[in-house]
Amino acid sequence: MERKRRMLRRAVGCLLATALALALAGQSAVDRDAATVEGRPGAVKLSGYYDPARGFLEATARLRFTGQAAERPLWLANELRLKSVSGGAMTQPPFSSESGVFLVECPAGGELVLDYGGRLSPGLQALPAEPVGKKGADDCRILSHVMDYYPHPQGDFMAMDVTIRVPDGWSCLGSGMQRSVVNGSGYDEYSFSHPLCKGMTLVFGRFRPLGLLAGEIPLRLYGWKGLDLRTYYSEADMAGNAGFYSGRFGPLPVPELTILFRRGEGFRGVSYSGLLVLNVDRGRKGIDPFDRETALETSLLAMVDPATDLLAHEMAHQWWGGVVSWKECGDTWITEGLATYSSLLYLRQRSGEKAYQKVCQRLRDGLERYAGMGVPAGGAKLKVLFRDPGVYQALAYVKPALMLAELADARGEDEVCRRLRSVLESRRGRSLSGGEFLDLLAAGDPVMRRWMDEWIFAKTMPPYPDKKN
Repeated sequence: MERKRRMLRRAVGCLLATALALALAGQSAVDRDAATVEGRPGAVKLSGYYDPARGFLEATARLRFTGQAAERPLWLANELRLKSVSGGAMTQPPFSSESGVFLVECPAGGELVLDYGGRLSPGLQALPAEPVGKKGADDCRILSHVMDYYPHPQGDFMAMDVTIRVPDGWSCLGSGMQRSVVNGSGYDEYSFSHPLCKGMTLVFGRFRPLGLLAGEIPLRLYGWKGLDLRTYYSEADMAGNAGFYSGRFGPLPVPELTILFRRGEGFRGVSYSGLLVLNVDRGRKGIDPFDRETALETSLLAMVDPATDLLAHEMAHQWWGGVVSWKECGDTWITEGLATYSSLLYLRQRSGEKAYQKVCQRLRDGLERYAGMGVPAGGAKLKVLFRDPGVYQALAYVKPALMLAELADARGEDEVCRRLRSVLESRRGRSLSGGEFLDLLAAGDPVMRRWMDEWIFAKTMPPYPDKKN
């Protein structure tokens, strides 16, 4: 039922976004055409209390808008109930009673204040063999921005400030930058901010600091007591990965990154701007490294070493997702394909040309199995249409990455990276459609644009016209 509600919510969102296209030009305090918004006031300020054990949230959100007063859609999780609204008007259309969508009006430059609360079912819950409260247990809970734990204009980048109080015994990490931690009586208060993000995510658990890695982008590491990260990563690999992407793609909107390593089964991770959460233990007891052979057999995204591949892919999302993102659900190939291509670039630098070519051939072989089943422009819908997750991996992750690898063979890796960096710099803090992204990448070259259209919008894998033999 909840899955159906979320699918309906996204569908209603698409309809609202289309119907209110003119009204949404000034949707948030972020100027959609601005090259930078450093120093702008927060578009969303959130303060509240959250009990991870009970899933109980009580909060106040303050939203600031620019542009003319007009109806704008906001999303709020169905489990949460509004208690009061001030500074503007907010209604729930009859057709959205099951979608969590509201329409609001707020004067230009005004502030809409919303008090709300309820119980949420968070993600990343504790593993069955590790009950809540057990010393050293990995009791992670997550409030992701896609869970709509605060009311927000979906899909926009905006400035955000979040202050959250949690009961004693729980720690909190957040996307963006941690501003402060205050110890109170029976609770701790954490504050986070981000100058320009698509949404803020909070992770709660019984983890602790593991250290700080200095480098071009400092990394703050967290995990459970007794975790030896050397089982999975070297410090040079962790710091080197972030520095490599920074050199290729430019600066991030945050000065440092936080990485939480958690016990979890499978080849999985998630990345939010300023925060990565990675599984490092596929077993429920002890600390067992990933089974490399199993990962290589079951996932196209496992290239050489599953742990390193996972880190490289999720780290790349700090740029492809954190700096620019996709506009519609059919455009998810932008962030997933670019993160996969970035992983290939890092593999080439780390392991050499021979390893890079071997992996590219393996990806081509895997893609051929699925190429006729859809196109990258199908985006997230591919996950719904096909039960086999390999279809989505092959088309949304692998095919765009191989397109760029093919282009690099013809034009040179430095030229491709120059074009990608230009996209990031010119559209910083923007959500792009697939067509917009390809226009920017082609930069007025009609031959290149037609060739990329064949890769993304057709079931073909054409070689680049002027590829060197």
